[in-house]
Amino acid sequence: MFENNSSAPKRLFLARHGESVANQQKLISGQLDTPLTGKGKDQAQWLCDVLKNESLSAIYTSSLSRAVETAKPTANYHGIEIQQIDNLKEIHFGLLQGNPVDVLDTPPQALCQNSMKDTQGLAITGGETLTTFERRITDQLELMLQHHRGIALIVAHRNTNEMILSKLLGLTHAVNVKNKYLYEITLGDPPSVNTIRLGGEFHGKKFVGLKDE
Repeated sequence: MFENNSSAPKRLFLARHGESVANQQKLISGQLDTPLTGKGKDQAQWLCDVLKNESLSAIYTSSLSRAVETAKPTANYHGIEIQQIDNLKEIHFGLLQGNPVDVLDTPPQALCQNSMKDTQGLAITGGETLTTFERRITDQLELMLQHHRGIALIVAHRNTNEMILSKLLGLTHAVNVKNKYLYEITLGDPPSVNTIRLGGEFHGKKFVGLKDE
């Protein structure tokens, strides 16, 4: 778990990018650069709507276009420049990228699962080990927390965000991060989290705690 070295609490909003073309086509995207769909652009606007009354001081995104596009309405509304960061990209799935998600029901599934549980440096061919992925996310998060003051928005990817949440909250169990939720994390001793619904009947509703179903 990360400590808050500032005298004042830091708040972070953590969002997954909106629906991408790869998501819509049920492809394994990884670090492929695919744009948002119409639904994804709606989700980007919902994110902006929920954050209109927040005094954001920084917006960080993965450098992949689906994350940048998701943050743009919020950045434009608040007049904040998006800081695009390569180290916030999704894990690289190597030769599986661009394949239908159904490929995970075939023999490559075992390799994919092993890489995500990596303890020995195993990776999908052309891909990234979990150890390498965890290190780059952890290092980048530490860097952002050292230099950031105020309230920040981070827009990234499923596995990236799950890693960030786990590190910030000291979680030992899996988290299922969805793009229908925005996570509000307050760093402290202990840290706390609220889950905010994006879109649908409960748009903008804040749930205390981590809601990941």
